[in-house]
Amino acid sequence: MDILTPEFFDALVIANVIIGLAIAGRRFLRDIRGPLPDDAPVWAHARYNIPASPSISSSQDS
Repeated sequence: MDILTPEFFDALVIANVIIGLAIAGRRFLRDIRGPLPDDAPVWAHARYNIPASPSISSSQDS
């Protein structure tokens, strides 16, 4: 267990933070660039000229 020096532990923590930020950033960009979900509000579909699914009615717009 001589490898668990404070410097090595700090490096592990920093590496985990960097990996976590990379994964979160990738997911965030994929969510932003992806298509709107079917349950998105009607105004969102109208703004991006995407036809809303038939199951969404204008009374659900809030």
